Amino acid sequence: MGVLIRVAKPDDIEPLIETLGSAHHVFFRSRFPLQIVGLGQILMAFRDERPVGAVFISWDLADEPEIREHLAEVPMVFHLHVAVEHRHQGIGRGLLRRAEELLRERGHDRVLLGVDKSNEMARAFYLWLGYTQPAEPELSDLGATAEPGELAHSVGETYDILVADLRRVPPRWE
Repeated sequence: MGVLIRVAKPDDIEPLIETLGSAHHVFFRSRFPLQIVGLGQILMAFRDERPVGAVFISWDLADEPEIREHLAEVPMVFHLHVAVEHRHQGIGRGLLRRAEELLRERGHDRVLLGVDKSNEMARAFYLWLGYTQPAEPELSDLGATAEPGELAHSVGETYDILVADLRRVPPRWE
């Protein structure tokens, strides 16, 4: 069973509610206007024409002053999520690989993302892929704030910023 990864179209967002649940659906629906005005892109993974995962890439300014100070021109990856029954099949790696390819095509040489302190599995995944924590202490232990569609993300939880060089040779994807 192959997986197709492509930029989301307007009709792609609504089916996310069935696959990823309402919180993720709301998050991606709230990001679609940013895609329309050219401030980012939603990438979606499809299996048998049904969405199984998504990620948002943004090249807009970060909300966090710490990121604007230290990594102002670095695009961000948000909300990489794969449906539970489709995890550990390379879909998350594929979404991230495609996101990084698109960013390289746009002329970027680095990418950043935030990973919750409590999400050890995601942290290990990103570290394995070559993401590193910057030396600036201001980019560690950032406090989470409520965002549209982030019902599962508790305000007050802390996260770290991880950065990857888009010119690195990542581990084998397959």
